[in-house]
Amino acid sequence: MSKDCGATYQSCCLYFTANSLSRFINSMAEDSFKITGLSPSYAHLMLILIEEPGQSQNELSHKMNLKASTMTRFIDKLIGMNFVERVHEGRTSYIYPTESGKKLKPIINKALGDLFDKYCEILGKDFAEKLTADINIANNKLL
Repeated sequence: MSKDCGATYQSCCLYFTANSLSRFINSMAEDSFKITGLSPSYAHLMLILIEEPGQSQNELSHKMNLKASTMTRFIDKLIGMNFVERVHEGRTSYIYPTESGKKLKPIINKALGDLFDKYCEILGKDFAEKLTADINIANNKLL
């Protein structure tokens, strides 16, 4: 533990500080994404599929850092909502957005913009952008 980190163990531990931040951001995201009818994770998956259709479930699991079983559950739910379809080629499944799924892009982008505005208002735009970039670097190193 660093000598300069403050008075509590929680303030010195990446695990606790990252999880606390995650809870705050998740609450903001849930509120912003209500307009989509999807949770933020499902909306993020839809954006990936709209922008890069035809990815395998394994590719999607890797991109979103989710277990294969979780990705299957996500995809099954989106199929049930008629937003994506699964195409089997041999043993591999590829996922494509449906026409109704593609129509979600503007509303998902609006939700993303609203979320960005909310946390920039609290954190400041420069700090929020730097924090996001630094967290992304850390995630990539941990992969």
